[in-house]
Amino acid sequence: MPYYLGLDAGGTKTFCLVGDETGRVLGFGRAGAGNYEVRGVEAAAIENRRAVEQALGAASLRLEDVRSVGMGIAGADLPEDYVMLDREIFTPLFGAIPRVFRNDSMAGLRGGLREPYGIVIACGTGCVCAGVNRDGRDARVGGLGEEFGDKVSGSSIGVEGIQAVWRARDGILPPTLLTALFVERSGCADVEELFHKLYRGELSYADLQPMAKIVFDAARLGDAAACDILEWGGRYLGQMVNACARKLGMSEDLFKVAMAGSVFKGDSPVLADALRTVVHRECPKAEAVMPAFEPVVGALLMGMELDGAVSDTVYERLAGELAEAERRFDVQLKAG
Repeated sequence: MPYYLGLDAGGTKTFCLVGDETGRVLGFGRAGAGNYEVRGVEAAAIENRRAVEQALGAASLRLEDVRSVGMGIAGADLPEDYVMLDREIFTPLFGAIPRVFRNDSMAGLRGGLREPYGIVIACGTGCVCAGVNRDGRDARVGGLGEEFGDKVSGSSIGVEGIQAVWRARDGILPPTLLTALFVERSGCADVEELFHKLYRGELSYADLQPMAKIVFDAARLGDAAACDILEWGGRYLGQMVNACARKLGMSEDLFKVAMAGSVFKGDSPVLADALRTVVHRECPKAEAVMPAFEPVVGALLMGMELDGAVSDTVYERLAGELAEAERRFDVQLKAG
């Protein structure tokens, strides 16, 4: 019986999933930050190995039982990153086992959509867009941080929210519900106390988190300033999708866009609606959807596909196994 392994290494956690050729989920492992940019290569290597060994242990398997491995690795951004990470972490870990090694956005894409092609726009701590066309060619847009042009994230949406409070305080913007919501979150008596405490360093943005949720809450209640912020964010994320589609020659194709990450889980639909509007202007046949599975499931599918196409029967078996695996391993595997 061939067995496969999927590894999703991120900046806060590393997940590993083991399954067989029929789509059964056999083992799961979790560890800390597997992205070398967080605490260095040596620390990342330890966390990646810990997740793999835990998953194999839960499946009662050895590494030599694994036929192939799919990997979605945060921090793998440039060609030299792949060379270094494979040399320092993944060759010592997996040896000669066949593996597909991609940026974590690609695992998000494969987990997010049933089809092995399409585009994922991920927005949470940061933002990145990646896609694969029907010919198997891939492309990526963004994902290197604000200093390299990424504009929209949960953090930037929150900052825009508090800045709208200051603009309303100065009369630049009309009164906004954001003011009352931020004052309530801070525990201050009014906006003047909030302003002075932040100005003097007695409060910080960290004390007001999650600030993006405040913006979504205000937009859900119809606040104009909050809706403007979410429309700004959605338009930019839509532009990222269109750029990725152009790179892959997909603008006229029928394909799905998986909207992944915490920003798309907000209560207001304004951001997602703005994204759809921008995308449809250039990609009229695209359909923006919420993702099906978490990236670690996508990594497992990538590993299985290295050994051959995943049939509908196997995909359905895997999808049906996830609820029990979630209960068994106390982890979320279905996106939601």
